[in-house]
Amino acid sequence: NAEYMGKFRYPEVMEKAAVLIPVALSAANPVEPTIKRVKPVYTPAKPAKEESALSGGTGHILVEERAKATFNVESLTSAVYGGPEKLKRRRFIMSPNEGVDASGKYYMSRAEYMREHIRHFTQIHKKFARFKITRDDVGWMTDATLMTGTLMNHYGLFLPTIETQGTDEQASWWVPKGRKMELVGSYAQTELGHGSNVRGLATIAEYDKNTQEFIINTPTLQSIKWWPGTLGKVATHAVIYAQLILENKEYGVHAFVVQLRDEDHLPLPGIELGDLGTKLGDHGNDTGFCRLTNVRIPREFMLARFQHVTPEGVYVKTEAGKKSEKLHYATMMFTRAQMTATAAGVLSKAATIAVRYSAVRKQGFKNTGKGVSYKSEERQILDYQVQRYRLLKQVARAYAMKFSSQWLLAMFANMEENLKSPNAKLTNLTEMAATSAGMKAFCTYLAWEGTEDCRKCCGGNGYLLTSGVAQSSADYVWQTTAEGDWIILILQTAKFLVKSLQNVMTGKKLSGTVAYLDALREKSVDELTPPQAQSSAEFKDLTYLQNLFTYCAVVSVVNVGQEVSQQLAARNGNLDEAFNECALQLFTTVRAHSFVVMLKAFVETIDSITDMPVRNVLTKVCALFACSSILDDPQWAGMLNMGQIRYVREATTILLDELRPDAVSLVDGFDFPDNVLNSAIGRYDGNIYESVYDFAVRAPLNQMDPFEGYEEVLRPHLDRAFLSLRNRKITPRAKL
Repeated sequence: NAEYMGKFRYPEVMEKAAVLIPVALSAANPVEPTIKRVKPVYTPAKPAKEESALSGGTGHILVEERAKATFNVESLTSAVYGGPEKLKRRRFIMSPNEGVDASGKYYMSRAEYMREHIRHFTQIHKKFARFKITRDDVGWMTDATLMTGTLMNHYGLFLPTIETQGTDEQASWWVPKGRKMELVGSYAQTELGHGSNVRGLATIAEYDKNTQEFIINTPTLQSIKWWPGTLGKVATHAVIYAQLILENKEYGVHAFVVQLRDEDHLPLPGIELGDLGTKLGDHGNDTGFCRLTNVRIPREFMLARFQHVTPEGVYVKTEAGKKSEKLHYATMMFTRAQMTATAAGVLSKAATIAVRYSAVRKQGFKNTGKGVSYKSEERQILDYQVQRYRLLKQVARAYAMKFSSQWLLAMFANMEENLKSPNAKLTNLTEMAATSAGMKAFCTYLAWEGTEDCRKCCGGNGYLLTSGVAQSSADYVWQTTAEGDWIILILQTAKFLVKSLQNVMTGKKLSGTVAYLDALREKSVDELTPPQAQSSAEFKDLTYLQNLFTYCAVVSVVNVGQEVSQQLAARNGNLDEAFNECALQLFTTVRAHSFVVMLKAFVETIDSITDMPVRNVLTKVCALFACSSILDDPQWAGMLNMGQIRYVREATTILLDELRPDAVSLVDGFDFPDNVLNSAIGRYDGNIYESVYDFAVRAPLNQMDPFEGYEEVLRPHLDRAFLSLRNRKITPRAKL
């Protein structure tokens, strides 16, 4: 061995030893014969009505569950997605996935996963290159995704940025080719040292008047672009956000289109590109980095709908650009709004899987007396109250997020159209920025938290990637920090709320999401106190619940406003320090405000529904959304007394019982096909045990016996003579 050889002092002796020692060792330890490998044979499972050696016998359960529903599922689905025409369009958007099986994705390497994502994505999208996509369509496409990955950034961020911030001529250079996948783009804003603080981005774009070019640099390690999806290996272009510098004067962050790779897909001179490495999830996305060193681009490649730089180097703003500095961040606001819809879809899928599984899965005897046979009937785990509360709460939140995201996207769609006009009216831009920030923050967090709890509700089988919900939880969690960490975004919304309070206290009339604060112009907080409920029935009344949530938000805003004022006085008017001292209270205030916004959107949707059975069930779901929010939020402990909290618990228990017959049909209403859910335990037909088994036997590790590496790491240690007994009786000699 090396230690022994090291004792020799002369090179020629060491040389001989290097030859002789291995020969001696091989003679003493002859090489084992090659191990024979075989492909295991597994008995296939086969669904049947009765439990057997081949069947779990559960196919009838969800059929029986659906028969209990108090409403028509198709009518509910139509209401959820905005009516028959929109539902028809959604199903058209999802139709290219029909018959596509992506169940093998759980066993793919990163390289394989990304390759298959790109193959599948391009096959679908190239067919619809001229299809005019709406914001609703983007959400439905995300819902329909079989394999999340890199090209979702191309369609969801890169192209919309050029369309909304570039001129029509600029859009004509890149967007048509992007739609046809003739180029692929990334949205490169975040840097290694800067994320939420967009104004602090350190990438710079300096103008050279002599060549009429921008010179783009990431001058420090912290300034290299870090985290953009698609950037690492796939993108040919990127929208690069950089500080515009003219004649050594800073003009703030602007967007520039930069080609990254050449016709052979190799990085252009001055550009270093790479993938960040393996993440917790989202393995089909080449989340990347980019270093830029003296990269020159034409003057015309700065997106110029709201401003431009003349050939002489003069900075000029359009009329719309003069009205708001926030227009540079329009894509980010749109993206945050879109992410609320994505959050709703992710939680809807997780709830669908977990509710179906909990209806099929049985644990614990109904008759727990002594002497009961092991064959006695067991209880569906959905019938345990805690399980039902955990899951139906997530179902309620998913519906609340769907309706509030639809309201938010409609508002942004109007704004998007408005931005295309040179005379755009952008009076509510500040409110929209604050609303999208707060809604994105809470919806993404609630979606991840809810998805993870749905996974836990599925026990051990939920831990399998093939459950669908485990993979979803890991793939989705990054969205709580993408486009702004959720805590930072909440504090941005908090500043808007405090400013709104200051406005109303000086007599200004408020509108939009903060219109509820307008009551403070005429009444004190005490005068706005709603009457105490006299029974649990009032906590099932949506009007009462809305008034209660509104009052909670008013109290929270007023209290935090007073606290900020006190901290301002104590810190000589330093607003940043004052806000930091009040951050915990500001957080709970934005939570109260966000639930008012979500509850309002939920109630308005219900009010628009004419199908009474659907309206009735959604009224119960909405009441459960409100009641569960009260029970789970500590700030209500100081808002309601113990008697009122008891009524909330009673109302929640009643709602859980009333919604139990509708549980499976409520998640059916989300309208996700089996191949989109891609879940062994969330199948529409309820044959979960056959499916779990089938997924298991298909696993790569089960395709060969013995396993790869057996000879090197395990065989030398095993007592093969003892193992050769093969379950025969152990003799004393064998024991020795």
